[in-house]
Amino acid sequence: MSELYLIAHKVSGEPAFDVATRIECPLCHGWTVSNAKSKDLICHECDSLGYWWIIHTSGHRAYPYWNESMDWYLSELCNVPPMPEGLPDHYLHSASPAETRSRLEALLAKLPPAPSTPFKRRF
Repeated sequence: MSELYLIAHKVSGEPAFDVATRIECPLCHGWTVSNAKSKDLICHECDSLGYWWIIHTSGHRAYPYWNESMDWYLSELCNVPPMPEGLPDHYLHSASPAETRSRLEALLAKLPPAPSTPFKRRF
């Protein structure tokens, strides 16, 4: 597992905290960082940092204004027990295809009937 960070970034115009990880910039592959003496070698995709921030749970890219490694937090503050077997997942995917089909059929039955005359379009 890659190193995790607690980051503060902007979400919907508001400050938010998330857990993120850094990945190598796919454009410069960190090359501009090692050659930062030349002003011609600027990567605008990662601002010449050589990496991107990715939200660990969603996979979305983040632009943090603050970050802190979580190594200390995880080792010193959290004595979290092992995850219990059979614990429900955060993203619940319990509906079977048959249940989904019956729900869809019930929703379609509630729709008003389609108009009998064709709809004329203006061009």
